[in-house]
Amino acid sequence: MNQVKDVKLNHYMAFLRVAVDGYEAGRISGGVYSQRLKEPLAFDSTSDLLLKIENLMDAQDFPRAFQRKRTFSGKGPAKTHNRPAKPERDERENMDAETVNQARGKISTFALNVITRQNTSWQGYLDWLDGSDRQAFNSDLELLSMISGRLDGLS
Repeated sequence: MNQVKDVKLNHYMAFLRVAVDGYEAGRISGGVYSQRLKEPLAFDSTSDLLLKIENLMDAQDFPRAFQRKRTFSGKGPAKTHNRPAKPERDERENMDAETVNQARGKISTFALNVITRQNTSWQGYLDWLDGSDRQAFNSDLELLSMISGRLDGLS
């Protein structure tokens, strides 16, 4: 099922709300909510979360990856200067802002905003929805460290 819709993205729609429903022995599970999606993206591990968000960003080309995969065999991705194919148009509506704002995880909830994707990693900020200060991250590894450190402190 195609999760993404060809929509014009803006800074209000850029963030992803991550609702953490489970965290046991370092394994995270829950759902991702956004106006960029028609329905929540369920995830059952940290790697699953990262891969699904990366696939979403690739499919919507937002934020655009600074570096593209390339191949010299004639098989695989298109030339590096080509944009990825746009997802097929789907007339179903994306989640509305109210649905996204009401999403809450059983354990924790945070807003994730990936501003850029440079050096094959993510840069952006993380907002825990409990009033804590915003945290900037410069790599997806740093982001994972912030998430696990926070969730370890809650258990």
